Amino acid sequence: MKILYDYQAFVMQKFGGVSRCFAELVKHLPLGVDFDLGVRESDNAYIQDIAGVKPLGYKFQHFICNYNFKGKWQLHKLYDKIIGGHYYPNYNHSMIVEALDKGNYDIFHPTFFNDYFLQHLKGKPFVLTIHDMIPEKYPQYFPRDDFQIIKKRKLAKLANAIIAVSENTKKDIIDILNITEEKIHVVYHGCSFPVFSNPKKLIEKPYILHVGTRNLYKNFNLFIKHSLPFLRNHPDILIVCTGPSFSGEESKILSDYKIEDRVIHYWAQTDEELFSLYHNAICFAYPSEYEGFGIPILEAYTSECPVLLNRSSCFPEIAGDAAVYFKMDDKSSNICEKLEYINSMSNDERRQLLNKQNKRLKLYSWEKSAKQLSDVYKSLM
Repeated sequence: MKILYDYQAFVMQKFGGVSRCFAELVKHLPLGVDFDLGVRESDNAYIQDIAGVKPLGYKFQHFICNYNFKGKWQLHKLYDKIIGGHYYPNYNHSMIVEALDKGNYDIFHPTFFNDYFLQHLKGKPFVLTIHDMIPEKYPQYFPRDDFQIIKKRKLAKLANAIIAVSENTKKDIIDILNITEEKIHVVYHGCSFPVFSNPKKLIEKPYILHVGTRNLYKNFNLFIKHSLPFLRNHPDILIVCTGPSFSGEESKILSDYKIEDRVIHYWAQTDEELFSLYHNAICFAYPSEYEGFGIPILEAYTSECPVLLNRSSCFPEIAGDAAVYFKMDDKSSNICEKLEYINSMSNDERRQLLNKQNKRLKLYSWEKSAKQLSDVYKSLM
């Protein structure tokens, strides 16, 4: 059985959950499941190290510099001619269309929602992965003609099978897209976050860790607002954010609350630095209102960092009893109570929580995920 994957996620992202998920699944496919990956030009961080596929050449937008200028395309064509290559404006697209037309595969699995492939399938089945329903759940943040909303709805109805990354996401697909339950298969993510012994402590003061983006439904501003009493009762404790730098709006909010020196940004440039930030934190706080799965939960588990979660969306499903939960809305929250609880835990209480997390972590592996995915493929044969 041969599966053909396309280039979309690996061109959209240099780093990111969608492309990493596909790379890990491809790497861990069981014996008897072969694959082709239709990617020639990509600067994706995972595609070579994880999937074992080495893209050739350069992405056009990164030739000479990272912005376009007059004559750049002509220079690239000349360069390509000199080195004897065969460059096309979108070689990845040309490559995957050629592979589709040849038909030397059993099942096609696009890595995002562009529907270009439909006219080239020639009756072959395709599987669609839906990681979340964020654009549909939060229409106030997305235009009605958003590419993902329109194409996802179209492809979901035509797909032979749909992969959802949690039961919560599956329920949203059924409710919002009106897809039958039998068509949707839940395949959880695994975790490949590396473990480092004796990681260097990067922040000297005690701190609560926030990972990733913070805007919109991520609830970061609301989390800060409700955490103010705790921060004022514990003037030595920081909140450390790794992810994008603070926006102007965030900086103003922190200044207005007079905590700009208490909420700091640290950009983790390596897995080892991120592991250290998790490992040495009082806890990892995840206030997001909605996620498809929540891979940072597994990263925190791996790093032996207590996990504090908003009781919403898929979080109880993924973390079970291996986390401390809080409730939060615009008017009220018990976040300070939960922060006080974690901060005052005895060594035995902390170890009990970490033991639960280690046990829960064993439920998730890319080998298991890839086996479940291959079973879906086989069911379509």
